[in-house]
Amino acid sequence: MTLLTPLTTAITNNINTPEKPATSAQLLTVEQATMNYGQRILWKNVSFAIQTGEFVALLGANGTGKTTLFKTLLGICHLQQGRVQIASNINMGYVPQLKDFDPKLPIRGRDLVRLGLDGGNYFFGWINDKRKKTGKIWLSAKQKNYMVDRAIAEVGGQAFAEAPLHLLSGGEQQRMRIAQALVAEPELILMDEPLLSLDVASQKIVCDILAHRKQTHHTAIFMISHEIQPILPLVDKVVYLNQQKATIGKPSDILPNSDLFCHHILDARL
Repeated sequence: MTLLTPLTTAITNNINTPEKPATSAQLLTVEQATMNYGQRILWKNVSFAIQTGEFVALLGANGTGKTTLFKTLLGICHLQQGRVQIASNINMGYVPQLKDFDPKLPIRGRDLVRLGLDGGNYFFGWINDKRKKTGKIWLSAKQKNYMVDRAIAEVGGQAFAEAPLHLLSGGEQQRMRIAQALVAEPELILMDEPLLSLDVASQKIVCDILAHRKQTHHTAIFMISHEIQPILPLVDKVVYLNQQKATIGKPSDILPNSDLFCHHILDARL
């Protein structure tokens, strides 16, 4: 199945990033992980892995601990049992849930994207944080501007990147967030409900961007989503949290047995 659409092709024509080879590697491993919330067990004995180029959907009802699992991968929460292992020397991008920006915040779209390079550095990016595993201790202003421009072009955001963030639509803001996650060329991206509150047209644009990233860069994507239909053509694997357990498998194996999907839509896709 071809993932690129006319919109994705138009975006791709604006950038000159060479296609990366599809070398498979295990980027993320979760082994026998258990997480409690007070006295309540969110999930237990969760085990799965994510490979290069895989699109993995994290599904489950509200309160099953999907965002908590992401926080664990980001090092914000700590497991009661088990372990998380992320491959060394890889970049990992993160797209949080969509929230409105304060109108008083003096930041443009491209400034948000630039934080994907400078957010963990000192003195506004003049000195890079050496704890990062990027292998890059110093980037010149010219190099950073090039990387920012490339990421903005990849999401088709040139027309609004210079505008204040609070004036952008929800879909435009989300494209800037995705560009921020892409700017450091990550091998793995975590996305927390990136389609939430977007209209159908904006959802389509986001899915086209992710399709391009998956097909031409072989970037692994781990996405929390309640909107499974728009991303279903991209999904390789599902992690379904339900009743304190995780079921892992292909969409055709997991979704017909869950409460999250209409069988006739899945049958049409397969």
